[in-house]
Amino acid sequence: MAHHTLESRLPQLRLAVLDVDGTLKQAESPYRYLHRRLGVADLAAPNRELALAGQINYAEWLRRDAALWAGQPVRKLRRILAENPYLPGAPELLAALKQAGVVVALVSAGFTLNTDPIVAEFGLDYALANELTTVDGVLDGGAINHVPEGGKAAFARALMTDLGIPPEQTLAAGDTRGDLELFACAGLRFAVNPRSTALRARADAVFEPDLTGAVTWLTERGYLPQESANQRISESANQRMNE
Repeated sequence: MAHHTLESRLPQLRLAVLDVDGTLKQAESPYRYLHRRLGVADLAAPNRELALAGQINYAEWLRRDAALWAGQPVRKLRRILAENPYLPGAPELLAALKQAGVVVALVSAGFTLNTDPIVAEFGLDYALANELTTVDGVLDGGAINHVPEGGKAAFARALMTDLGIPPEQTLAAGDTRGDLELFACAGLRFAVNPRSTALRARADAVFEPDLTGAVTWLTERGYLPQESANQRISESANQRMNE
């Protein structure tokens, strides 16, 4: 882990807006993860190539990918997504933030089937992600794009305005160039295994290969209270050992 020290810049955190895939969860893309697990990676490859070449926009890419999963039971996808593990240190970070009274929001260009279980597990406050549409518990091949380009920043700014929380008390975390817009909103920025040199350069702390040490980083600098963070980390570890 590398970091820059900012001890005098920020008061205690009140809001954390976190990317999910590659930041909290190990798979960098839930789309590629599902394509691989469902055996449609070869069919999905042309969609990715067209999108990266700028020949289709993100909404169309989402629509085409979702169409490949038509007919799949929601229950099956939930099970597959649950098998995508957290990055080490991510559960402890989420638990410590909540224990300290920080408002925690997830924002993902993935989908709600992936974010909803995290919200439920840790009692998080907000989440925004794209939505796969269903009929009678089965994917119908449709999708609703709730997180368009620029959508992460818009979500973060709306939360900050509604809650009256300034950038100086806001943490953002991400792993790709697409999270730069999120970094622009926050006073404290975590890059997790950054796949973008620009994101790495903008980060106040870089965590590699995982989030182990993130809670310590925050508590040592006064962004989280030491006592409550330690208590919640211990509770989280015990709970997960008993699962």
